[in-house]
Amino acid sequence: MSHSTQLLPREFATRATVRVLIVDDEPHVLAVGKAVLEAHCLETLAARTGEEALAIVRHGLQTGERVTVVILDLTMPGGASGFEVLEWLRACDPALPVIACSGYFQGDVRELCQAIGFVDVLHKPFNLETLGVSVRQAMAQGIDAAVGGTSYSLEVAR
Repeated sequence: MSHSTQLLPREFATRATVRVLIVDDEPHVLAVGKAVLEAHCLETLAARTGEEALAIVRHGLQTGERVTVVILDLTMPGGASGFEVLEWLRACDPALPVIACSGYFQGDVRELCQAIGFVDVLHKPFNLETLGVSVRQAMAQGIDAAVGGTSYSLEVAR
């Protein structure tokens, strides 16, 4: 295996299923994100609204198929904002790593997003490398929370 596609530490690879939920009102963002993440052998779920996202996260908790990471668009016209959805997700699963994603960022938004609980910020359009790095970092935080604070260094290998 080379140095860039293994997203989980070896000790988790055989017993953990990684489920990434992408929440975006734009179908092409969902399609591209899903294709990229599935190419890395990650189970990828999609939701077009915050309400759908919350239902998916709740269902995962009830069935033992927990969502591992959420990539959440901040601006979804006609529905709840990404900031509202983050509150809902935190109430449902406080340890769930959530990445903010938007095409409308200004200056200090990264610091604001991280201060209110997002683990990272992706600017749209995002590229394959930034998507991969952001998801890996969020997974590391999720694994850290799941195993009670033990730190793991994620080996990235092909």
